[in-house]
Amino acid sequence: KLEMKVFIAKIIIFLTFVGFFTIIPACENEERIPYAYVDFTVYLDMPQYFEVRTPGNYLYLSGGVKGIILYCEYADSYRAYERNCPYKPSDPSAILDVDSTGLFLVCRHCESKFLLMDGSVVNGPSKYPVMQYATYLETLSTLRVFNAF
Repeated sequence: KLEMKVFIAKIIIFLTFVGFFTIIPACENEERIPYAYVDFTVYLDMPQYFEVRTPGNYLYLSGGVKGIILYCEYADSYRAYERNCPYKPSDPSAILDVDSTGLFLVCRHCESKFLLMDGSVVNGPSKYPVMQYATYLETLSTLRVFNAF
């Protein structure tokens, strides 16, 4: 009986060590999108931004790590997404585009798919949602896009 308890204890200790040394290196190897300072104003009354004032429309903008997608959720609500795919972001081709339906963000490199409405993962290898920048509608025609942290 004592031998059985010792054997079970050894198995538990062994499995704990195997689990610990398997999980820790995997966490250390996860890539993160690099930090990019973002703080700019979009003047929505300028001709190049007229289209994005309509709910459901979007624009590609420069800035961030690999560009920004500005999406009009409602007449007074905007979202700004980093175009760098959260799955293997150091890969040069890990860039998000809006698909032909206008409902999803897709990475042609890894085939991850995200909802344009909130950036959440729909399918594909990405475990993380799309990185978002904060937006603040200062006036009806002035939108600020910036890092929230």
